[in-house]
Amino acid sequence: MKGTRWFDTAAIVVTIAVLVGLGFVLRPQPSPTIRVAPSSAHVDRPQLAAKTGPSALFIGDSYTRGYVKEMSYVCLAATQMGWVCNLSAVGSTGYLAGGPANRFDIDEGLGQSTSFAERIPKLAQTYQPDMVFIARGRNDLDLPSEAVYDAMIWTIAGVRSAWPTAKIYFIRPRILPRPGDDLGFDDEFIARLRADPAAQDVVVLDPIVRLTDTDTSALLLSDEFHPNQRGQQALSSALVDSLLAEGFALRT
Repeated sequence: MKGTRWFDTAAIVVTIAVLVGLGFVLRPQPSPTIRVAPSSAHVDRPQLAAKTGPSALFIGDSYTRGYVKEMSYVCLAATQMGWVCNLSAVGSTGYLAGGPANRFDIDEGLGQSTSFAERIPKLAQTYQPDMVFIARGRNDLDLPSEAVYDAMIWTIAGVRSAWPTAKIYFIRPRILPRPGDDLGFDDEFIARLRADPAAQDVVVLDPIVRLTDTDTSALLLSDEFHPNQRGQQALSSALVDSLLAEGFALRT
């Protein structure tokens, strides 16, 4: 993620206008100002973790992407589950971050950033997953919590519209240096999300919290924030444990 961005009135008006046009109204209020700083590198490509089996699409940020694409924690977990892993991740973006009010140039000459909801139509032309995992939110922490909540709901609705038969999984935003920190997305926030009619049948996963009692210092890159490869493996194990708790079975 990039450093904290200050949004002027004009930028906020642009964001509200765009999101109202998509069908919901932002109701901003103060929220935590924690920010993280992942790479803005982008990956949007199928990664075959198994020749056959259910297809999973993981959408997220730099935590989801990892620094070695083929060894990202989500694809490591998908391989263990026997799924085909498709990964679409852009660092520094979120439910609102990277969208109309705060776009930035993505590395590698890939143009300007977009929020996840803006990317759904293109992704729907490329992927037909059995499962969609939404794994982001860490870059939205200095934005109004009500605005982020509304964007989450709109994103879920967009996923359901694009892939009506796919099962939707929402991965709760947390960070490896402080696995127990809810980052402002506290239990009340998550309970509200679960109860929202727009999120009906969405499964909330909370893998990183499983590492709360673990010394994670050896699992981090030199920035002391992002997971190194050992961290990716630890996150993968935590995600697999969360999936098994939901009734999934490992590949035999």
